[in-house]
Amino acid sequence: MSTFTKKAIMDSFVELAQSIPMDKITIKQVCDNCKINRNTFYYYFQDMYTLKEEIIYAKAGKLFVNMDFSSNESWKVNLRIIGAYARKNEIFIRNLYNSMGRDAFGDYIVDVVSSMAYQNINSLYETKIAPTGKKISEKERKRLAYFFSKIFAETTVEWLRGKSCDDPVDTLEHGIEMLDGVVELMLSNLAK
Repeated sequence: MSTFTKKAIMDSFVELAQSIPMDKITIKQVCDNCKINRNTFYYYFQDMYTLKEEIIYAKAGKLFVNMDFSSNESWKVNLRIIGAYARKNEIFIRNLYNSMGRDAFGDYIVDVVSSMAYQNINSLYETKIAPTGKKISEKERKRLAYFFSKIFAETTVEWLRGKSCDDPVDTLEHGIEMLDGVVELMLSNLAK
């Protein structure tokens, strides 16, 4: 069996998710849409949950693979990329949120954003704090990344719930203004 077929199944699900709530999409609909039989589906995926999970991580992987973590300004660029992605894929993201539920979706966002935040925090640590001879443990840097990923996840969930009517790009631009310099200050406060 080919990766082409696996991708066709994933694309079929995403296509259906543009017009049908994800939790209402059936294996039969996916199979009919991409013209395969159920056995072929089960060759690649155990169930709909594993299909959704693979789609989510594939999409996140594509989104984050080209992000630059090398400069102290890269977190701003990365947030702008995420905002543009959210604007372009709003229906899919809302559908995903409704399918997964608030807690699972929030946890997923934390997982995805934590690694990005950690890489940015590490870059800032290496360029601004370490040269001064001060240290911050890896545990503390990870804790800080987790803190920022929780803020991002909650902001995203509030936008999806309609609590924030702002466009995701506008919301992230406002966040960039608020957080500019804050991470460096927090790292300075933690440095010993």
